[in-house]
Order: sequence, then structure tokens, then C-alpha cells
Amino acid sequence: MMKRGSSRRGGILCLFLLAGIIIGSVVGRILAAYFDIPLFTQSLEIGTKEGPIVLDLQIMDLVLGITFTINFGTVLGVVLGLIFYFRS
Repeated sequence: MMKRGSSRRGGILCLFLLAGIIIGSVVGRILAAYFDIPLFTQSLEIGTKEGPIVLDLQIMDLVLGITFTINFGTVLGVVLGLIFYFRS
């Protein structure tokens, strides 16, 4: 049985995670700019690297592509977002 309002809590979780990802990515890039430590400067890209996938349907073109860039700040932001979610 699901608790009442659990979908609202799921939305709040997504909000905390999204904020953590965005803030963590910015902090990670700032740390990479000022410190030459490999932990801060390395990142991992997952997605369509060669370009978007194009599907020609004759009446319209559908273009699909997504890339995730994960660095130390992003992981730190996700962890902090989860901590803030469970403490709220």
C-alpha cells in the first residue's frame, strides 16, 4: 500500500536531485578551473557522442540525442541532494 502523498514526495526527491546535479556540476567545473587535481578535472561523458540520431519520416525529421557529463561535483551534488531529501 502506498502512503498518501507519496507521488508528491517523489517530485520533491526529483527536485532535490536536479538541484544537486546542477549545483554540483557548477561547483565541479569551478574546482577544476582552480585546482589541477585529477579528481576535479576528469569527467565521464555518456550518451550520443557521434551526434544526434536522425529519423527521417518524410513529413518531418525526428532528431534524438542526449549526453550526460558526470564529474566529481555531480556525484557530490547527488549525494548532498539525497542527504537533504532524507533530512527534510
